[in-house]
Amino acid sequence: MLNLKYYIVTIMLFAVCTVNAQTKKADSQPDYYVNSTKLNRAYFPYIKSDYIQEIHVIKNDADHPNGVIYVTLKDEEMVGKILSDKLMSIKDILLKKGLKINKNKPAIYVWDSKLLTDTANVRVPESFLVSVEVTPAANMPYFKTAMPNTSVVTVLTRRADAEVSVRGR
Repeated sequence: MLNLKYYIVTIMLFAVCTVNAQTKKADSQPDYYVNSTKLNRAYFPYIKSDYIQEIHVIKNDADHPNGVIYVTLKDEEMVGKILSDKLMSIKDILLKKGLKINKNKPAIYVWDSKLLTDTANVRVPESFLVSVEVTPAANMPYFKTAMPNTSVVTVLTRRADAEVSVRGR
């Protein structure tokens, strides 16, 4: 049992360090434009590669010191469709689904079967949200003895058929 607790504490410390590192990197992200409209990069994993006509990357200029990525879509009306699909944070998702987690107890977030370490910057278009579930860790084999007072929030999304990954530097 002691080894399991040590393992879980180690994972949690790693998660905190990763969040701190990601927060520092987030300040140096490029700007993203799709058909001349500035767009949150959270939309990119949900844009099918078939929709993209071309991509231009400018590493540095006076208006965009962190660089800028210009994407041209084949269908000009697609940007309106993309923007009409509200980006939802974890807080938005929980509110919409009527789910609550106890703010006084720790929570672990699992997003599409992966441990989520940066909950502050996660967004998903509303139409891609499949399910969300809050489970007490006491009901889960791996956590019931080590972290029984923890909640596990599991989010499942539907992604575009051909995922496009757009990253900064």
